[in-house]
Amino acid sequence: MHNTIHQSQEPRAGVPLGQSRPMPVELAAVALIDAVTCAVAGGMSVSWWYEEVRAGRAPAPAIQQVRCTRWRMAQVVQFWTERASLGASDAAMSTARAKKASDAASAKREHDRNLAATAE
Repeated sequence: MHNTIHQSQEPRAGVPLGQSRPMPVELAAVALIDAVTCAVAGGMSVSWWYEEVRAGRAPAPAIQQVRCTRWRMAQVVQFWTERASLGASDAAMSTARAKKASDAASAKREHDRNLAATAE
C-alpha cells in the first residue's frame, strides 16, 4: 500500500495518513458521532439504530442536516449503558415477540393447509 498524499490531503503532525488520533478524555462528553458509530457501539445495524431513534427509544440527533447527522457521544454511551442494565427483561421481551411471531406463522400455515385441503 502506498502512503501518497493527494493535493487535498495534508498530513497531520505525527499521524500517518488515513489514521486518526485518539480523542482526549476531556472531549468525550461533547464529542459528536455518526449513526454507524452509534450502532456499532452496541453491535447493532444502522437501520436498527435509526428505528430506535425514530421510535424515541434512542437519543435524538444533536445535529441533523443534509448528509450530516450526529449524536452526542455522552448520550449514546448513556443509552447503551441503560440498555445493557435492562439485559434480562429485554431478552425476555424479545423471546416473547419471537414466540408470538412463530405462533402466528404456524397458525397461518395451518390455515393455508386447511384451505388447500377443502379446495381439492
